[in-house]
Amino acid sequence: MSIKPSKDLRSRRTRKWLQEALLALMKEKSFRDIQITEIADRAEVSRPAFYLHFHSKEELLLSHVDAVFEEFHTELSSEVAIGKIDRKKFTIMLFKYWERHSETLQMVIKAETQHVLLERLRGYVATIMDELAARKGKVSPDPKLHDYVVDFVAGGAYMLLTNWVMNKMPYPAEQMGLLLFELTAPCENF
Repeated sequence: MSIKPSKDLRSRRTRKWLQEALLALMKEKSFRDIQITEIADRAEVSRPAFYLHFHSKEELLLSHVDAVFEEFHTELSSEVAIGKIDRKKFTIMLFKYWERHSETLQMVIKAETQHVLLERLRGYVATIMDELAARKGKVSPDPKLHDYVVDFVAGGAYMLLTNWVMNKMPYPAEQMGLLLFELTAPCENF
């Protein structure tokens, strides 16, 4: 039996423990006030073990955000592959997904790491837009403008999501998804 899978399992488990420890601490105090030692102690791992997996507490927090995005992307990609998704369904799924993970989104916003969240969202929006276009056999009429359109869609989605979550989601996720769909309608050809 190979040693590598157990190392991978051990590594995944340690990363998960560290993420859970950070999230628990963020419920008790501000992100800024949390120390690496506290995170390691709460996760019951050594401080060197923390640094083996992460360079900073910001990277640790964003690893949790990445896990949420990856889960969303996996679910969405399977829908794209079988042709059951379009831009409208994507925008609604985005809000429904983050409705389920609103606590994570609130923590990231309160931790003042929104710029990295926006960067991550931009990457996923670009990937999904490309997957949707490829499924339809479309190519951007002006590839030079493609990045600007991705920035616009990601920026708009980010602002709507963060405002909605921080205001305790006063509208249903589906309504917010439809709003994003309508606002980004002119971008469909890019």
